[in-house]
Amino acid sequence: MGAGVSFPASKEKFRESVTALIEVDVSPDDSEFWDELWKIPSSAEEVFELIPPDAARRLRDERFDNLSTLFTQATAQLCQIVETPYNIYFDQALNCVREFLLEKGDLGEADANVEHLCWATGSSPIPEQGKNKLTDDASLDSLKNAANSKAFGEDDDDNQEPLALLVVHAAMHMLFLPQFTCDFYDDVPTDEGPNSKGGREDIRKRLEEEAADDAARQEAGLGQDRIVFNGVSLLPRPNGIVWTGGCGVSPKELGADGGSRKYDKNRIEVLRLLLACCCDPLFSPADEYNPLASRWLAVAVAADAPNAVCLFYSLLNIVLSHDPIGMGMPYSAAFNSDTHLRLVELSVQMLIVLLDCGLPGSPESVLNDNGEPIVEFEEASKGGFNMFRTVLARIDTTRELTFCFNGFVRLLKNTFECQNTLLPGSVNRIKFHQELLVLLWKMLEENPMFMNHILTQCDVNEILVPVCYLMFQSRRDPAQIGLVHICTFVLLKLSGERSFGVNLNKPFNTRLPCDLPLFSGSHADLLSITLHKLVVNGAYKLVPLYSCFITIICNVSPYWRSMSLVAAVKLVNLFELFSSPKFLYSGENAHRHLALLLEVFNNIIQYQYTGNQHLVYAIVRRKDAFGRLGSLTLEKAIGQCNKVYGEDEDEPSSFHSEADPAMRTAPFDDRGNPLDDKASRAAVSGVSDPTGEHFVPTESWLSELKATLPLETVTRLLQHLVPVVDEMCNRKSGVVDEVEILEVLKDVTMVGLLPVPHAIVIRKYQPNQYTALWFTAFMWGVIFLRNQNLPIFDGQAIELFQVSVAEEDDAEN
Repeated sequence: MGAGVSFPASKEKFRESVTALIEVDVSPDDSEFWDELWKIPSSAEEVFELIPPDAARRLRDERFDNLSTLFTQATAQLCQIVETPYNIYFDQALNCVREFLLEKGDLGEADANVEHLCWATGSSPIPEQGKNKLTDDASLDSLKNAANSKAFGEDDDDNQEPLALLVVHAAMHMLFLPQFTCDFYDDVPTDEGPNSKGGREDIRKRLEEEAADDAARQEAGLGQDRIVFNGVSLLPRPNGIVWTGGCGVSPKELGADGGSRKYDKNRIEVLRLLLACCCDPLFSPADEYNPLASRWLAVAVAADAPNAVCLFYSLLNIVLSHDPIGMGMPYSAAFNSDTHLRLVELSVQMLIVLLDCGLPGSPESVLNDNGEPIVEFEEASKGGFNMFRTVLARIDTTRELTFCFNGFVRLLKNTFECQNTLLPGSVNRIKFHQELLVLLWKMLEENPMFMNHILTQCDVNEILVPVCYLMFQSRRDPAQIGLVHICTFVLLKLSGERSFGVNLNKPFNTRLPCDLPLFSGSHADLLSITLHKLVVNGAYKLVPLYSCFITIICNVSPYWRSMSLVAAVKLVNLFELFSSPKFLYSGENAHRHLALLLEVFNNIIQYQYTGNQHLVYAIVRRKDAFGRLGSLTLEKAIGQCNKVYGEDEDEPSSFHSEADPAMRTAPFDDRGNPLDDKASRAAVSGVSDPTGEHFVPTESWLSELKATLPLETVTRLLQHLVPVVDEMCNRKSGVVDEVEILEVLKDVTMVGLLPVPHAIVIRKYQPNQYTALWFTAFMWGVIFLRNQNLPIFDGQAIELFQVSVAEEDDAEN
């Protein structure tokens, strides 16, 4: 690697070297020139200043041989620092990381030259004399085996490692380099042995926890542990190098040095490099995207990726242990460095990227004969295997699941708690809530134990409140449409579970800093009022989500014990909106929203009539809306339709919207599946045929509408209760207090008057490739925008979504 740098080159000298790289061909043997390049200025900002993206792009396009030499030598430098991790080389290693970061940004757009440079096999750039200094799990033999495995798609006759594989492995080693990004490699003792302090009491407690974990595993449908003799360990080894305690290793095990922030700056530099290495999904067109196609990501998540388990737990723990309030005192964040917050942001970005490729991990518990969690060799060798998704799926202890839940709650609640303070600005607001929601979604999707835990052992309303707040506040902002989408999918996923609906009955007492209508009720009321606001006062681009909004309410309605007056009026207002001619005749299947709303009313009337007199009274007051729909004839339908389009036939529908290219997604049905056919799009989005011809009701349409809408329960309710209310009003000359009517409705019994109760139907989210692609595009769009200070991605080459530059020079999706 060369001697330590005592006299770094000046900025001007480095600028001249970069200019020479772009303007003339430089021989790979010119050691003096190449050594000069590693003696660069001391900060990443200065490197980006001296090598702007345009200059790096010119180097790739006009002097590819120079770029190839630079790339090869940078790879050798990174590998050498892993082999000889001496302090005198650390500054030079950081300089190498920064230059490599710029190079990788311009190698994202693959062509034949880039492909050959990164993935062709040939002579190793690592000096022979250093090879015996690698640790066992990082030996070049293991790298060679990885390079030759089918997972990387290489037919390697020379048995040499591709440069891309060496770079990724070197970066993953550097994230745990002693005295550079972590302390020395030590395995810290745990408190779980029979001779641990505390004696029998600790043993008894541990046995009780294990029994509870087994019961929870059974409840989640995972069955018993399976024992095999050999496999790839899922334990962090050595556990002392995990950056902070939480999952995988407890804070008590790490001791006083656990969670040290003295290496944060170096971790940020290397994480930024690893993120740049894994960014090639950005350069794939959306219609061609394949989650298994990225070889860079395949190397990073493979079973033999160095320190993969330690990296997973380090990233997860750094994020979920972060406390925005700091020491619990006003303005305490002002005493903290921004460096750690930047590390938290990069950690969550890196983690969700690593969790977004390959195939899902199996949550089945597999142990070796020592009781340690492992994954079988056969499973780990399959194409698409992802170590990070596997470890995520296998988090199953009560302590670790509670740690994850508390972390999500603490960070998500910061979105409104930071504005609920008496002292303005005394609590800083986190800016990575979108990435955090992606991570929450990944955990809900991948780990059935986490879903079961938060629904049965925790207060899931602590997740619901900040999610509703974010949706409510973002409803009118076109730049936040993606945020509303992911919040919707989280709620749709949760609403498919009975425990979620039952938990919503807890009283809502939180004060939110927004113009939410005042109400006295439960968290179910908060949910319905929020979704109502998104429909009647949200951006046009939210129209494709209307079906999901109503499905969420429908899923929880059978368990809604007592609806507030505000929520009841809002729901009936939604029925009037969707039954209005303007919406009902906007498409052939626009009446599906009405079918879902009627199912909401039916669920509450049949299963929760007692305690829901507010909804019953709201239905009685708006009886005409239900009567008009029940008595609809084809002649009336055609007349209403012609009246609507006769008045503003040439005007675009008020429901029409064009989805943002970066966040574009098809309209969704009630299970989160995209609808691609023209009729379904018109129904969900509330717009007419794009050719300009409006929908015309037909006899078959009317027959389908009447067969689809479950009006019988509401009709019988009205037939019995309308005369009761009318008689009461007549008896008091029309002057009746609503409280009196509510008391009467509360005492009325509907037993024997309503139809036989229908079966409860719960519509669960169904994973599909279209929504998975949307999550990928949304995730990368957020990461791209959040990394503009030091632009590590070439915006001009991105194809996954469209990038445009606003007048104020702010890049946006």
